[in-house]
Amino acid sequence: MMKSQLKSSPEKLSPEKVQETFRELWQVVCKLRSREGCPWDREQDFSSMKNQFLEEVYEFVDALEADESPAMAEELGDLFFHLLFFSCLAEDENRFTLDQVLEQIKAKLIRRHPHVFTQPEAEISTLQVKANWEKIKREVEGKKYVSLLDGIPTSLPPLLKTLVFGQKAAKVGFDWPSPAAVIPKIKEELSEVEEVIEAGGEPLEEELGDLLFVAVNMIRLSGFEPGRVLHRANQKFERRFRFMEAAALTKGSNLAGMELEEQELLWEQAKVESG
Repeated sequence: MMKSQLKSSPEKLSPEKVQETFRELWQVVCKLRSREGCPWDREQDFSSMKNQFLEEVYEFVDALEADESPAMAEELGDLFFHLLFFSCLAEDENRFTLDQVLEQIKAKLIRRHPHVFTQPEAEISTLQVKANWEKIKREVEGKKYVSLLDGIPTSLPPLLKTLVFGQKAAKVGFDWPSPAAVIPKIKEELSEVEEVIEAGGEPLEEELGDLLFVAVNMIRLSGFEPGRVLHRANQKFERRFRFMEAAALTKGSNLAGMELEEQELLWEQAKVESG
């Protein structure tokens, strides 16, 4: 059960009511873009809305991580707005229509789930579903991938892209057998970083990238999601650093006015008292 649920479990709306509400929301979005609407909304384009859309995605992920149902519902609403806003922009520029967007995704879902819609089977495993999915993409939709890495979005966040690269390579056996087997490679990459730092060479950025790439794959092999692992590390650092700031204030000082040795003592105290 979620930690924070909506006050009551709402009854599912009928398809007719959902259709009506969706149509009303679409009308609101189109109104904002109209001559009688909002000047800010009229000025927006695909480029200006891109980063805002990404921010909304991460705000939903934050709500998801916090397991807060009311916040999740609100952030999903913001995402619906952005999806419809992009569709409205497209219609204004004669690129495509909302109907086309909805029809395409409906057809794709039906096409890629024949075991549900067109060829129902008694039993089908998750592995079979995944295999069918890839087969349909190739043989029915004509997606001719030359490389296993084809189809990975160019703009995928680097940390997530490293995870996906590792997952794809593992499909053909190009992988370490275990997390422990990655340790020598991490030591090798760390040694190369040290050499560059000592020599003062230019390829430090490249060597740091190699080190981070290997570390992400070690996390993957350990069964964790790198972004979540780093998120938790960030939370821990933030918690301890805020403790240090508060502790410094109780001493009538601040971190900037302390020597490094004093700061390190507070850090050790934070580890004990704040986790």
